[in-house]
Amino acid sequence: MNSNDKNERNHGFTVRFNDTVYTDADNNSSETHLNDDTDSSNRERSNQRIHYRRKSSILKRRENTITTSDAPQVILSDEGLKAGRVSPFSNFPLFLSMTIRSIGIVFGDIGTSPLYVVKTIFDSSPKEHEVIGAISLIVWSLIIVVSLKYAIFILMADNRGEGGPFALCSLLTSQISCLGNRTKQFVSIISILAACLLIGDSALTPAVSILSAVEGIVVAESSLSSWTVRISVVMIIILFLVQRWGSLKIGICFGPIMILWFIILIIIGIWRITFKPIILKSFNPWEALHYLIKTKKTGFYQIGSIFLSVTGLEAMYADLGHFGRWPMRFSWFVLVFPAVLLNYLGQGALIILHPTFIDNPFYHSAPDWALWPLVVFSVIAATIASQAVITGSFSLISQAVAMGYCVPFPVVHTSHSIISHIYIPVVNYFLLALTLAVTIGFQTSDNITDAYGVTVCSVMVITTILYMMVMRFTWSKPIWIICLFGIFLIIDLYTFAAICTTKIDSGGWVAILIAFGLFIFSFSWFYGNNCLRFYLSQQYKTNLIEDLPIRFNIQNLNHIENDDEEDDVHEEIDDSSTDDEQNNVSISIIENAFHSSNEENEILREKISFTKGIGCFLTTSKKYTPYVFENFLCRINATQEILIFLKLDYARIPTISDEQRLIIRKFGQNIYHITTIFGYAETNINLFNILHLAKQNYELPLTDNQSKITFYLPNETIHVNTNGWKSYFKRWPLYIYSFLKNLYPGMPLNFTSIPENTIKIGILVDL
Repeated sequence: MNSNDKNERNHGFTVRFNDTVYTDADNNSSETHLNDDTDSSNRERSNQRIHYRRKSSILKRRENTITTSDAPQVILSDEGLKAGRVSPFSNFPLFLSMTIRSIGIVFGDIGTSPLYVVKTIFDSSPKEHEVIGAISLIVWSLIIVVSLKYAIFILMADNRGEGGPFALCSLLTSQISCLGNRTKQFVSIISILAACLLIGDSALTPAVSILSAVEGIVVAESSLSSWTVRISVVMIIILFLVQRWGSLKIGICFGPIMILWFIILIIIGIWRITFKPIILKSFNPWEALHYLIKTKKTGFYQIGSIFLSVTGLEAMYADLGHFGRWPMRFSWFVLVFPAVLLNYLGQGALIILHPTFIDNPFYHSAPDWALWPLVVFSVIAATIASQAVITGSFSLISQAVAMGYCVPFPVVHTSHSIISHIYIPVVNYFLLALTLAVTIGFQTSDNITDAYGVTVCSVMVITTILYMMVMRFTWSKPIWIICLFGIFLIIDLYTFAAICTTKIDSGGWVAILIAFGLFIFSFSWFYGNNCLRFYLSQQYKTNLIEDLPIRFNIQNLNHIENDDEEDDVHEEIDDSSTDDEQNNVSISIIENAFHSSNEENEILREKISFTKGIGCFLTTSKKYTPYVFENFLCRINATQEILIFLKLDYARIPTISDEQRLIIRKFGQNIYHITTIFGYAETNINLFNILHLAKQNYELPLTDNQSKITFYLPNETIHVNTNGWKSYFKRWPLYIYSFLKNLYPGMPLNFTSIPENTIKIGILVDL
């Protein structure tokens, strides 16, 4: 490994693959070789720890394959997620690239809101003070809600670089959180609801953005009004078809286009402001408050339309993992915020001069000669605008799959440098179908804006509440800071009340219905998984792998056979080591639990028959046998003479070399635990290749005859208990979970079984 590769991975928690063999002394020997410079007390304490704990060994690689000094590093932390830590102060070229891409991906939604917001506020020609008051509400919504609350505060709450409701959920359900178990489960359910609401909004955003842009054709040529829906449908299909390219390629294409779009907004806005500079009074917050007080019920109802100016902020938070907080903040404050702010002011100035232009003030703001070019460019920009909610939906689903809150849909990683750049085909085409249905069903952007915003505002309220909980129970902030942040919650609740009053009856129920349907499936999967884990823990036992030789009467564990008995044992004995020293932990350190001699005598010895061949059981633990193995052993009382427990792990880097891939532990004779590590971009995992690599590099006694190797996989059959009236309410989510479990049995990522070498062990789960 060259020095450049080493320098690229000098941060984060790293794991070294050591070629050292660790051996145990027998019961008559208590001496263990440590470094010469270790003092006697540490030596005695280390000897005692090794004597009690060590019952397995890390197998040594074959000679001349790798040395300790050249051992590569596998990064299991956020090092693979470059976007999470990029800033203008470090790696400026990457920061600049991410900034341009974020403009094309993240801010298209909020950047195209000037197309439809102002025209939805007033039903008739407004007066000057009404225009100034409404524009002032928009200005201060952008300042308080987007700039202050989201861009500065909310973006601080990330989970390993990811944002969105599930990032807050992860922070609240982590071990450092002070919440109880029941509260953590409630937080998980609320986070699922928030994600479903946001995805429900994702069906409306592309429809309203593209329709509002295409309707500019009617302003230029009224006879083309019948073509707006058809053109919109074509643009929507094209948008979703290009998603397979990935946000990295899409962003570099869309970024320059959206930069030009924002420059156009700035030019039009400044030009129109010069005709009526009095619109600058909108920067006075009293104008906004006075407008609400004076108009009373009318102003309250108009809040729902004014809120449309900040839609896209939840998608911005959900897209945090794609680009990082600093590129997104820089894009917002330097370009996007000034552009939309000036354009809203320009539209306000136009309406003061020409109140009849309220039917479509955005297109009327442009000079006549620029109308058709602006229409074409608006259609392109509006199509790009929908990208924010699409990539945000991909991020949400990916996080939900990782947390067990969603069906494990196949995830395609589209970047080899940033882990969060993903594409989920099922979600993409599901959103395409919903968006087409909304577009064809509502027909016009005015009809959609009447329904638009209910789900986004609901998510905004939930996000604010969860963020306040994170501040208190995870970050341990003082209560007075929480109360200050509660001002944002009051604003959110006022907006939510206004939107629910005006928009649910006029079509907002559509987005709620979509979100509710998604929530039913997500909650059923979450609830079913919890019930399944509880049932297996109660009904099926698991045992330590290290106890298998005693159970099978095949090995005395007080002595582990290894080829090299003079290798040094490296134990971490200095508790006062620095953080940098702790970050470079040898993966060869064994941390098996201690069993005393009395406990060993209590281990039930079983009469097991051994047959020729190799049995490989997939597992999720490095210490315990899987449920399927114990169930198989209980039924058959026999097993192959060579047992392998195979655990698949995934690192946060795209690919792993074969020299880094395997960690093999030996338990007695012919019992092995293999941990194999894959990069997130590696697909088509072949189990035979893993075993062949183990034989080649670690000299495992495996055969090249694939017919002698059998893989054992679980086949869980869900039986829903219908006894008693108490089961009536819980049976319905379990029925849905059983159906989903049959479609997605939960195999490891990118793994496909080998039918001719696979036996599925049935487990009947009575829930």
